[in-house]
Amino acid sequence: MSPSARALFTAKRDRLHRQTDRMFLWLLLVQWIVAIVLALALTPWSYAGPVRSIHFHVKAAIGFGALLNSLPVALIYLRPGWWGTRHVIAFSQMMWSALLIMITGGRIETHFHIFGSLAFLAFYADWRILVTATVTVAGDHLFRGLFWPDSVYGLANPEWWRFVEHATWVAFEDLVLVFGCYRTIHELRVVATHEALLEETNALIEHRVEERTTELAESMERFRALVENSDAIPFEYDSEAYRIVYIAPQIARLLEADPSALDDRLFATALHPDDRTRVRETIRAFARGTALPGEPIDSRMVTTTGRVRHVRMLLSDRLAGPRVRGIILDVTRQRLLEDELRQAQKLESVGRLAAGVAHEINTPIQFVSDSVQFARDAIVDLVAITDKYRAASDGILDGTAGSSARATAAATAASDGDLAYIVEQIPKALDRALEGTSRVATIVRSMKSFAHRDRAAAERIDLNEAVLSTLTVARGEYKYIAELELDCHPIPPVTCWIGEINQVVLNLVVNAAHAIKHKHGDSGVLGVIKVSTRCEDDRVTISITDSGTGIPDAVREHLFEPFFTTKPVGEGSGQGLALARAIVVDKHHGSLTFDTALGEGSTFHLCIPVQQPIAAESAA
Repeated sequence: MSPSARALFTAKRDRLHRQTDRMFLWLLLVQWIVAIVLALALTPWSYAGPVRSIHFHVKAAIGFGALLNSLPVALIYLRPGWWGTRHVIAFSQMMWSALLIMITGGRIETHFHIFGSLAFLAFYADWRILVTATVTVAGDHLFRGLFWPDSVYGLANPEWWRFVEHATWVAFEDLVLVFGCYRTIHELRVVATHEALLEETNALIEHRVEERTTELAESMERFRALVENSDAIPFEYDSEAYRIVYIAPQIARLLEADPSALDDRLFATALHPDDRTRVRETIRAFARGTALPGEPIDSRMVTTTGRVRHVRMLLSDRLAGPRVRGIILDVTRQRLLEDELRQAQKLESVGRLAAGVAHEINTPIQFVSDSVQFARDAIVDLVAITDKYRAASDGILDGTAGSSARATAAATAASDGDLAYIVEQIPKALDRALEGTSRVATIVRSMKSFAHRDRAAAERIDLNEAVLSTLTVARGEYKYIAELELDCHPIPPVTCWIGEINQVVLNLVVNAAHAIKHKHGDSGVLGVIKVSTRCEDDRVTISITDSGTGIPDAVREHLFEPFFTTKPVGEGSGQGLALARAIVVDKHHGSLTFDTALGEGSTFHLCIPVQQPIAAESAA
């Protein structure tokens, strides 16, 4: 046995001994009472002639019984569980059997008390106690059989070896009881071994649980420190009750609020009124499983000081019921940087287009100027001829002499000034001037449309008109490089941020022109740029095809990466397609794909929904 099992076995055995001691305490007291009752019932009096006195049996039951109980009872109280206490109890118990046999006059039935006493003593599970009891019984039968046989056997002259017969039956029972004691001790050892193993296992489990608990506490502390000190703000939201179940404390920093003032109605109070319904419905759609996780929800929050913060919510988990989990990111600075980047891209585009636009405006302005100059000179000549005709007319009417000469002079002036030519060309000159101003107005309108400042919310726009305006502005980039083919099909108004879509179309058209120029160089051969629009189901696609060089295999997977460009240094920043993809995919929930063939050209497909999901949720 292991030391722990041995300690458990010893403790169980000692507890068994103490419990058996307490049992014998009551048994000894009960036997004393029974002995007194039997003595009083069977032989209360003894007679010597007519004189009656208390029988010796009664005196023995009271006096000798008290003597038998005094020492074991004292030891049970003073030394419970001690080995000496057990042997004293064994001797006392077997002497009680002798006393009861004596009180009953040696009746054979009373001898069974010996076997019962041995059985009770076997509760100690100690075979040595049985030896003490057996020796006590044998000695009692031997001495009383010799000197007072009728108190043992109920006979005056029994055989002297009669005690051997009784001792043999006691020894037979001892064999059975010793086997029982061995089984009890063996079972105690097995139980102690199992309990020791169980305790060791429990201790090991508790140690491991304690280690895991410590690790978990440390992990939770690290997680809490990480969560509460990061810019990401985890939250749990009840989409039915419209209330925050949990949100990280750094939300107070975002909203410039006192942490103690935050409540579970945060979304109802902090969300911008224009975004509140949209955000609620989007979260409810996610909770119902009709929206995919990871779809960003961009909105605004109003701080306690009245400042507007742009935030992005990313939902990640659906919980039981209407609850969802996600994180909130403060993208205010990112928005500012994106706006600055788009503005820089737009300024770059305006700078690149400035020379072409100036040339486009200069040509109609030039022939407007020439036409107006011609009209001015013609009008001067026409006024001079008109003056001469007026003078001739006035002379004829007044009857003044020389009227004929004046008329002749007027006719000569009309002939010299080519009056018929002037009359014929002035309307044409004015028409040319009007056409030039109309062309300038078209270019100006296109510039205005291209430079359209996006509002906070998407607008319903005629996308065909926007594409035509962008192509007009960009004409200087491609008119000496490629011929333009338009294939614009009727499409419904599209909800979008038109200024950003114009920027994407411009970037793709300029890239197409550069691809064609790279292919043909300065040969003067014109390529083809084809722009088409079409509507399929609830999505509108703008396709821009060029007859350029195509895109090499090695660069196709990097095409939309920021700062990646295949153009020579100074011709491209690597921002155009990355920005285009961010506008189309991230902001407009669309797609930007391309088909290409080396040496034949490329086609970029810009596809966006007719109705933006965000706008649809707001309308709902």
